[in-house]
Amino acid sequence: MSGTIMVGYDGSPAGKVALDWALRRAEATGHDVDVVFVADTSWDSEAFTAAPLLQKHGEVVLASAAFNADSKAPDVRVTSRVVHGNPVAVLCAEAESTGAALLVVGSYRKDLYERLTTSAVSLRVAASAKVPVAVIPDLPVSGRSGVVVGIDGSESGDAVLAEGIAEAARLEEPLHVVSAWTMPPLSMPDFTDGSELYDALEERARLGAQAAVERAGAHPELVIDTQVVLDAPAAALITAAEQASLLVIGSHGRRGLSRFLLGSVSHDVLIHTPCPVIVLRVADTA
Repeated sequence: MSGTIMVGYDGSPAGKVALDWALRRAEATGHDVDVVFVADTSWDSEAFTAAPLLQKHGEVVLASAAFNADSKAPDVRVTSRVVHGNPVAVLCAEAESTGAALLVVGSYRKDLYERLTTSAVSLRVAASAKVPVAVIPDLPVSGRSGVVVGIDGSESGDAVLAEGIAEAARLEEPLHVVSAWTMPPLSMPDFTDGSELYDALEERARLGAQAAVERAGAHPELVIDTQVVLDAPAAALITAAEQASLLVIGSHGRRGLSRFLLGSVSHDVLIHTPCPVIVLRVADTA
């Protein structure tokens, strides 16, 4: 199978959860796994002058990872290497240059402050990578079922839905398609206290979700249900994914400095996600 599953690994508990997830996926998909430790020698790093020590530390961390991988997934071909530079830039560049099918990173799940600070690398990787990125929270995965995919009615959402269908088929689990809509603010000039506007907004969201599922074609092997939810998109996806095996979302590609920024929905989902998330790069925007 073309491409590899690349894992950004630092030996932390979150990194170990991400590596375990990648190994289980590789067993199912037939991919090789490429484990990369990035020695942060970027100019603004506190360890800028400690490259030799970081190299040795990375080698020790990767040796432990290789031992664990061999014991947990002996049939998966695993390679590992230490590279130097800025973690986000290096992981994104390595994933693109090697043609990785997926880049996997861990994400800490403690209090909100720690999620915002210690998960910065995973958020920035998800924002700037040109390959699909899996962000794996440090949470139990047993007892979960179902794949959740969020769509927004745009044509680019078709690619996200197609990925969700493929993941649900691979896992042999049901697919939950979520389309969220919100009420207009009271300050809108055309605000009305009747139900006609709200009914129209809900119907538009329902028709958009239905059309997207129809464009995806028939998949009789899958159980597919569509949820049209009155809620902010990020909140609706987080709620729907509480017990899911996987959540699939899209991130619009950007150019220039904006390529390092996630949209508000993707950002909020990744900060609060209750399950693994695959972030799929969709059509580039300016």
